[in-house]
Amino acid sequence: MADYVINADSFGSFYKNVGQNGSDDTVTVNIGSGFRGAITVDSQPADGEIDETTVIIPEGWELRLVSNSQDDSVEDPAFNDLSYEVYNAAGEAVGTLSIRSNATTGVPCFLKGTMIDTPQGAVPVQQLQIGDFVLTKDRGVQPIRWIGSRNLGAADLEKAPNLRPIRITAGALGFRLPATDLIVSPQHRVLLRSRVVQNMFGVGEVMVAAKKLLALKGIEIASDLSGAHYYHFLCDRHEVVVANGAETESLFPGPEALRSVGAEALAEIYMLFPELQQCSYTPVSARPFPDGRKVQHLAERHLKNNKSLVCAQCDLRS
Repeated sequence: MADYVINADSFGSFYKNVGQNGSDDTVTVNIGSGFRGAITVDSQPADGEIDETTVIIPEGWELRLVSNSQDDSVEDPAFNDLSYEVYNAAGEAVGTLSIRSNATTGVPCFLKGTMIDTPQGAVPVQQLQIGDFVLTKDRGVQPIRWIGSRNLGAADLEKAPNLRPIRITAGALGFRLPATDLIVSPQHRVLLRSRVVQNMFGVGEVMVAAKKLLALKGIEIASDLSGAHYYHFLCDRHEVVVANGAETESLFPGPEALRSVGAEALAEIYMLFPELQQCSYTPVSARPFPDGRKVQHLAERHLKNNKSLVCAQCDLRS
């Protein structure tokens, strides 16, 4: 896995070729208030690599989609060729952004109204506050250290359809899992537990982004929603928490997620967790994150064998 960062905060042309290096890649484009010019993230549609791009813009700025062509004949997810115009907070066109990659992503989040298990019972995620306690699978009761949110309207989702929420319908993961429909951002991970997982990865449980499960029955893009008010919260470490009855994740403080929260929120997180700024620091995930190709195979095997993604009764090795 290769990580690339483009910091565009001045006048000029900003270019990064991320294809044909032998590994899947993540790219973060940080557009600063001083940006004027052109930004290009370049890759190739048949190089066998999966490239994911995250774009961060200043408050009040806007990306307006100009064109989007897609090639789904070679890679999965499909390869996209996207062109945007960049507008500042005053509504002035200040440049262009071109992205040739498989996906553009955002921070993993819960949708407003999601019920999170706490010692006092299930609480709507939007009512949680810093210092409140949530129930975790591995360490019992744990405090929330930081909370963030982002409200996307219909226009935002039209410009960035990759951020449309995903609905995991009641029972789609297993028996009564989730108990009611669970709606999350595409990057939000849910816990899978099955013999298929055990056989493929040698562990009984893994965490997989919701967008990787769209081929399965009962998991779909929530296209009926006109907007999405997302929430995410951070604990002392990455935790397995319960949302609408299903086991899912607190915010994982990895590089991609942290770059997606925005500069002001990132400064707050660094004040709480200064170790995250150390180059040598590597956050530990609550469960393994399989890579994209293996996840596709995992979903296919569950579908082919008609197996639940979460087998609560299975006796699995850790």
